[in-house]
Order: sequence, then C-alpha cells, then structure tokens
Amino acid sequence: MPIPEAVLRPFRSLRAAWPHRGWSFDNRFECVASSFEGDFAPQARLLIAPLFPHAFSERTLATASAPLREAATRTGGVRSTQMIFGAASIGHMTPYALWWPWEEAQTISLRVGLEGASSKELVELCACFGIEE
Repeated sequence: MPIPEAVLRPFRSLRAAWPHRGWSFDNRFECVASSFEGDFAPQARLLIAPLFPHAFSERTLATASAPLREAATRTGGVRSTQMIFGAASIGHMTPYALWWPWEEAQTISLRVGLEGASSKELVELCACFGIEE
C-alpha cells in the first residue's frame, strides 16, 4: 500500500525548505536523517513544528501515544537532551522525528520516520527525501 499523500506532502515541503546537508537513510533505525550545526536549531524547530505538533522529552515520554513510545524504544530511548516529535497516526503509520544533539551540542541529528511502515513504504519515504537505495 502506498504512503498516503497526506503524509508525503508535508515531508516534501520539509525537504524543499531544508537548507542543510542532504538526507541519508539510517539503516539502524529505518528512517531518514540529516545532521546540522547547532546554530540552525531554532530554524529547524520552526520547520518541523507543523509536521510534528507533539513533542516529548525523557520526562514526558510516558504521555506519548503507543506508536511514539514504540519508536522511541526501538531507536534506543529518549535521553536527557533528546526529543521525539510526533504527529497523529495515518492508517497504520505514525510520523515521528528524533532530535538528537551530539555530545558537544554543536551538531544535531534529525531523524524522520514512519513507525509501522513496511519495507516498501520505507523505500517511498527515501524517495520523498531524494535518497536512492
């Protein structure tokens, strides 16, 4: 089943507005990723806010939806400086973004995924972000 346009359209907008390095596929966590310098963080947060209106920290993760908690668990949890952002589920998929500052906080990695997506849907996600397998 193809990813609904309601999911792809905002992802395409994010990719088009994203001024930093390209996107790559993170095989460990089955999501797309981009890293950027910490001074871009406020702009990055503004770009992702419309796509992922729900934000959770290590302290608030217990209040997240089950799919977001599952995404957090599958990707190693949410540590003190990290966040997981989410959107409402669409069908069997839940869009999420992992916000991971590196130890020195000069670099941040943003990972965007679809919890519950099949392998074919992950290929579509990659194509949406310009990643060829």
